[in-house]
Amino acid sequence: MSVAPGAPRLTSLVMARTALELAVDALADAVGGDAMGWAQDDAIADTLLSLVAVERRITALKGEVAARVSGGNAFAEAGFRNGASWVRSRTNESLASARRIFEHGEWMLAVPLMGAAWRQGLVSLAHVRALVESHDRFPRVSAALTHCEAGLVEVAKELDPATFSRVLLAKLCEIDPEAMDDAESKRRRRDVGLHASATIDGFVVVNGLLPPEIGQQLINSLVAARDKARTSAAEESERRLSAVNVDALALILDAAASAAGDAKLPDVGGARPVVQVTIDSESLIAHGASAPGWITSLTGQQVTPVSARAVRRLACDSVRQLLLLDPRGHLDAISAQERVISQPMRKAITIRDGGRCRFPGCHHAIREIHHIVYWQHGGSTTTDNLVGLCSHHHHTIHDRGWTLSGDPNFRLTFTDRLTRESHSDPPAQGPPTLT
Repeated sequence: MSVAPGAPRLTSLVMARTALELAVDALADAVGGDAMGWAQDDAIADTLLSLVAVERRITALKGEVAARVSGGNAFAEAGFRNGASWVRSRTNESLASARRIFEHGEWMLAVPLMGAAWRQGLVSLAHVRALVESHDRFPRVSAALTHCEAGLVEVAKELDPATFSRVLLAKLCEIDPEAMDDAESKRRRRDVGLHASATIDGFVVVNGLLPPEIGQQLINSLVAARDKARTSAAEESERRLSAVNVDALALILDAAASAAGDAKLPDVGGARPVVQVTIDSESLIAHGASAPGWITSLTGQQVTPVSARAVRRLACDSVRQLLLLDPRGHLDAISAQERVISQPMRKAITIRDGGRCRFPGCHHAIREIHHIVYWQHGGSTTTDNLVGLCSHHHHTIHDRGWTLSGDPNFRLTFTDRLTRESHSDPPAQGPPTLT
């Protein structure tokens, strides 16, 4: 009897599949039967850990098999457009779930070393996703990521996905800080936004994407306000976090409207909630430095890396607190916690500049105040060293290497990185006096 060339492999695949089904049946019988009642707690706990590891491997294997199905003609012969539609028709999975299976197959091909670790149960789906998304979001550093993938796999084996993601972002900043800055600027222009729209019955839908420094400030404020919201009634602890967040947001809005009295945003650990950014002093001062800063949570955990360029912009006009570190990582200095620029000074600058951005040719409203000589370079926080800008041009100055010179009360010179100069004169009424 002749045997087709692929028959032994097919037989092996069928046998392995049958063995898997029998093993799952045996485990299901053990978990659902008397064995669980007689088992020691340690044995039950070990079973849970084994299931987690096996589930990782099964998920990776599903993706690997799906990649092979995508390259074949099984679904096409059955009359389906793609493998996901075919899987949905043969199972009771949703189309979205079926698509994820095939997406995982693409991931296995995109990051083969991380995929191999996933296949062995040594890393999770979240670890793989973090690396794949880094390739997609930062194509300029994709080749460098591939080159160091083996090292990243070893790091991922020892870290939870959130910590690994932070390490990965820091590595990206180290590989090509300019690419990371450009990607951040592009994402701010393309994706950052906040939408609030009323439904027909009066409820409001809110969604959007916030930049890291504003997003962490919102999270910190929600945490602070939730503490007050939860202490107002005993049943608060039983409510959904999202529901408590609504009450917390109401407190934040009240605080923003009044900024005094009972509506004042509560303290956390004796201090008003602020966003803290840590960075070494050299990176803050040196324009070519690559070491990123870190936005920290209320507990001091490093949450999100931000480029040195972004930190220099935050140092201009911010409610964030900068923690400067010396080359050994020791605390070197702490910036003012509250706004560096007082409200009377902000008002005086806005009046002096006519309420319009001083960037040559721009007529948008002033949104931010910029230090002409940077704060970290010894620039003073006085009206003759401050100028009003719109958010776009404040980002432009920091992100694209513009410099400013002159007296904002009279004439300012804006110089781009190619040393081309443009000039800006204030409105005719002259500078107001700050009392």
